[in-house]
Amino acid sequence: MKRFLSVLTILLLIGFHASAQLRIYTPTMKAPENGEIGQMPNALLDWDAVTGQGTEILYEVQLAQEEDFSDAVTFPQTNVTALRTSELFFSETYFWRVRATDGIATSEWSEPWSFSIVQTVTITDPANASTQNPDPLLEWDEITGITHYEIQVDTAYSWRLESSGQTEDLTDIYEIDETIAWAVGVNGTLLKKDGSSWTAFTSPVDVDLLDVFFTSPDNGWVSGEDGTLLQFDGTNWSEITSGSTEDLNGLFFLSATEGYAVGNGGTMLEYDGSTWSSVDVGLTADLFAVHGIDGNNIVVAGAGANIALFDGSSWTTYSAGNRDILGIWMNAADQIWGSAKSGRIYGFDGNEWVEQTVGNRDLRDVYFLDNETGFMVGRNGTLLAYDGVIWQQMASGTGVDLSGMHLYNENSGYLVGNDGVVISYQGDGFNSDYLKDFTVSSDELEFKLANLLFGKSHYFRMRAAHDLSTSDWSGAGAFTVIAYPNLKTPANNASNTQLDLFLTWDEITGIVKYNVQVANNEAFENPLLFETSEPEYEINNLLFGTDYYWRANARHAGGVSEWSPAFKFTTLNSVTLTAPANNATDISRLPRFQWTEILGVEKYMIALDKSADFTDPELELSETNMFQHVYLLDPEETYFWRVKAIQGLDSTNWSNAWSFVTTGETAVEEQAVSDFRLYPNPATDQFQIYFDAGTSRNAKLEVYNLIGSKVYEVSFETRLGKNNELINIPALKSGMYFVKLQLNNQGYTQRLIIE
Repeated sequence: MKRFLSVLTILLLIGFHASAQLRIYTPTMKAPENGEIGQMPNALLDWDAVTGQGTEILYEVQLAQEEDFSDAVTFPQTNVTALRTSELFFSETYFWRVRATDGIATSEWSEPWSFSIVQTVTITDPANASTQNPDPLLEWDEITGITHYEIQVDTAYSWRLESSGQTEDLTDIYEIDETIAWAVGVNGTLLKKDGSSWTAFTSPVDVDLLDVFFTSPDNGWVSGEDGTLLQFDGTNWSEITSGSTEDLNGLFFLSATEGYAVGNGGTMLEYDGSTWSSVDVGLTADLFAVHGIDGNNIVVAGAGANIALFDGSSWTTYSAGNRDILGIWMNAADQIWGSAKSGRIYGFDGNEWVEQTVGNRDLRDVYFLDNETGFMVGRNGTLLAYDGVIWQQMASGTGVDLSGMHLYNENSGYLVGNDGVVISYQGDGFNSDYLKDFTVSSDELEFKLANLLFGKSHYFRMRAAHDLSTSDWSGAGAFTVIAYPNLKTPANNASNTQLDLFLTWDEITGIVKYNVQVANNEAFENPLLFETSEPEYEINNLLFGTDYYWRANARHAGGVSEWSPAFKFTTLNSVTLTAPANNATDISRLPRFQWTEILGVEKYMIALDKSADFTDPELELSETNMFQHVYLLDPEETYFWRVKAIQGLDSTNWSNAWSFVTTGETAVEEQAVSDFRLYPNPATDQFQIYFDAGTSRNAKLEVYNLIGSKVYEVSFETRLGKNNELINIPALKSGMYFVKLQLNNQGYTQRLIIE
């Protein structure tokens, strides 16, 4: 009996072991992670390897667009643990699963995972609302698995800046129909558009107005600071008692007899057609926005992402995050969107609030046309669009802060913001005769545009494509091409400029030439015209003391820019003296006169006199900004000097006169001057000096040219009495020189002519 049981046990163990080896595990999927978005059209499906009894493990992958895999594509079995897809459809959600086989057994299918293919191209440069040269560089993030990118550039776009006639900041707008709209703003601003133009409307208050809502053309409401409420009766606006002194930041009406206002300190007011009464929503934070779909579904939101929802019987409060929610919109009880500070977007699905970030600019208002078409606006011209899947940035056509928006339908609407900005929605864009289409290889991530129109706003968008699918167009970006060169130097209204000077301006890339005009009149009558390929031009031969005007433009194959605003400069009309300093004393009797150089000057005239009136001046000419006086001036005498510059037949005024007092020299110097002689004079390549020294001492001899530069120097020992020294000067050119003998603290000078 025992033997039989032992055999049975062995057989059972063998059977169990064999059945265990026949089992093969289901592969564990790795990537893309379940629910991941933004995958490439050639997404890589990746999973972990498994083991089995057979000699080779093969994997079978299915990919489907239906969650039940009724339309699944089954790929050929593979022995690797990854599969590269190709030509998947943009914006499509795919489901995939994998199983393994070892030739003996086949695993179960893995639990299906989903992923979504990228919707469109993400453009990274140029920045929205920036100013660009006419050859801006477009850059974007790579999309793999495509054949090419497509680019469109146009001057026509859905959103267009229009004149409101105002400079006050506008806070909100309401479009009643395609011809009538109302906008409100700071300091009591009320604007009405009736047809094609905006008109300021008389306001009964001067406080900041913050929100506007109309239930019909003849019934409108505005809320504002300090509990302000205004009502429109079809003709005039009247102030209505709200019963609150808090700022009322937001308005919403379900009908003419059912409305809501929210404000600071958790304020909530409800309107029943005749009076406003307070409602406790369970919040004390400042409330900025209110919206709803009916009397049983109302939402309010405010500071610190505090939110309260009304379900027809009670209010439920939530904390969605920590950023102030500035705008709120309810499409349904399970689809609510909030626009908040720092680029935060809060979404509610009926159970929880989810935060996402798009950029970093405050988002101040939100508006939906339907569940899958929404917009948000915010600081620095931020405009976001929602397509039912993602929020993405698009061009608004401005860089100023945007505060409010309203859309009448899919073809008409407005944005408003600071400085009186009003932007209207035009429907389709990228449809003008100027439209430029480009196709770029899939391995390129940048494209340089060229010859764009000066001074025009340009809008651009991109999409990607392969043989089976084309992505959506990206959100449009916008930039403005520089209108004209930005002048730099000489600065506008510069004075005392040189006669020869460089006109400079900021470089503009993507151009062929600059044109420069210079005139002596503001109307540029009979101007001088110059052309250059560099952002500078040297101009010369100007007149002293004259007003000049200058401007520049640029050109390329696509057109010519406007002329820049003109700059004015005035040339100098006087020389600035530098040495000897005014009222200086103990000045050498052979002084060197110096002054500030004037570029473009031919020569200078120096006047020297003992009289401040220059009744009998000594006049000298110099081609440089210095003059070395040749003859000894009288000792301990006051002299006056002045200079003017000369160019052709034109000259400056005389400079202000400066004075100096010469040094007093000893009798030794006077005697020595007569004893200090040069021979021969004129000389060629050598000469001798003769002088009588009262004592034995060291001496130094220096030779200067007419502009005061030292050209020769030698030191030697003297002896008591008469001295003579031979001086060799073979390197000196022909001309006049000054020879200076220095004996201790005394200097003696003679003129020398070199032939």
